[in-house]
Amino acid sequence: MISFSFPTFIFETINFIITLYLIYRFIYRPLSSYITKRQESIQNELETARLEKEKASQLRAELEEKLQEAQKEAEAIINKAKEQAEVERAQILDRAQREIQALMTKTQNELLLERSHAIEKFKDEVTSIVVDVTSKLIMSELNNKDEVREKIFDNYLKEIETYR
Repeated sequence: MISFSFPTFIFETINFIITLYLIYRFIYRPLSSYITKRQESIQNELETARLEKEKASQLRAELEEKLQEAQKEAEAIINKAKEQAEVERAQILDRAQREIQALMTKTQNELLLERSHAIEKFKDEVTSIVVDVTSKLIMSELNNKDEVREKIFDNYLKEIETYR
């Protein structure tokens, strides 16, 4: 049967308490300390991550705002360039129109001048021919040669017709 011995009981109780103390001292306290430090480290990392996330959110908002501003500026620059191009186009067209008008006026003046020169030349030639014909007719009348007169007259009429 089982017998109970008081000294053994005391010895076993003291042994149990010493074992508990050793476990507490060398296992539980370091383990508890490690777990507490680990919890604090995790809390710090979570807080750091939250702060970094907030900073990233703010930075993203700032970058999106700057991107929108840059897009607006780009649009404004493009619109300004289009307006300047339209103004330059209008100026170029206006200048070209003026140059065309000046060229047409100059050409018309040259044509009128050329025409008047041609008319003067034609008048001079007709006058010369008429004077020649008249002088030859007068000569032929003086000589009373009808045949010669007709031939000369016919020749000069042919010459006049060639100038037309």
